[in-house]
Amino acid sequence: MPNLAAEKFNPELLSLFRDSTLGLYLDGFEDEIFARGRVRHLAPGAHLEMTGDAPLNVVLDGRLAGARGWYGPGNHFGADQNDLLAVDMPARVWSLDSQNASREQHRVIAKALIGADAAELAATPPEHLPDPETLCNHEHPEIRRQAARLRRATPASTAEAILKFVHAMPYRFGAWQERASDTLVRGVGMCTTKTNLQVALMRAAGLEAGFAEIPISTSVLGKLMPTGWLALQRPSVRHYFGAVKLGGRWHGADASYDYASYRIFLEMFPWMAPREEPVLTEGSPYIPSMEIQHLDLFDITVVPSIAEEMGKRSRFLTRHFEALNTRVDRARGAHLKWRPGLDQIAQTSAQDDEVRA
Repeated sequence: MPNLAAEKFNPELLSLFRDSTLGLYLDGFEDEIFARGRVRHLAPGAHLEMTGDAPLNVVLDGRLAGARGWYGPGNHFGADQNDLLAVDMPARVWSLDSQNASREQHRVIAKALIGADAAELAATPPEHLPDPETLCNHEHPEIRRQAARLRRATPASTAEAILKFVHAMPYRFGAWQERASDTLVRGVGMCTTKTNLQVALMRAAGLEAGFAEIPISTSVLGKLMPTGWLALQRPSVRHYFGAVKLGGRWHGADASYDYASYRIFLEMFPWMAPREEPVLTEGSPYIPSMEIQHLDLFDITVVPSIAEEMGKRSRFLTRHFEALNTRVDRARGAHLKWRPGLDQIAQTSAQDDEVRA
């Protein structure tokens, strides 16, 4: 297939590049850096040839695999990954020959790569994962202390306080075999880990709590993902949320999606704007994922544990999750926390250049 020059600024390709992990951390320089590279089209089974002295590559869509694992949409890599083949479907890859970048652009790219590496390291789970049966550790001292802070005058107001506390934590895709106490420390999570924390806090507060599950279309959840990932997903996924018994009846209380992620959903369901604020009272559950499907909010099955589900190994690695998170990270500016350190690195680099000159 002929190469497609990235300089043509194909809107679709530029959008895929902006949604990449590298694009997120370029933060304002995406268009300029994208224009310096080229886009290569690979048929299934085709080998990605490395070119240039220090090549940098970003998978825009499709999947590349080699001896050391696979790379999905938004993942970047250099010349060390020289055995990669397109698998399952055609792939498009943005490539930059370092000879085509200026010194300032090199500095910008270096800062972005350092930021992306630091974020990935921070999100990497421990090598030895906990026993799934220990994940909802509601007796942990920190869980008990936080639950005591959130206890209110009534069971319903306590459950709502816990809902709001967990809801405020940023939604991020990631590994889900994580104890509730670890999620509390990290302060971020996805539906499984945030629900696990929520149930642990409710139980520590003396409430009868459990887990509920419903299917959700990937076309809905996919609004949170970069476009390139949609072709790699199943048509639907299982969504989990917490439930608490109030007045003898189970009430769903979905703390999964924080304000930033919920507002992305509102692009698809603007009529759900009045439910952006999580409100839970006796007789009134809070389950937006069921409301958008016009389902009966009390027609839920509650189970005491999802340890079996949370104990399953993911087919995704941390780099895949980081690429999945670029849309929600950009929405809340999560990537900006790395900027002060990167600016200091850039300043030191510039001073070193002056000394050498």
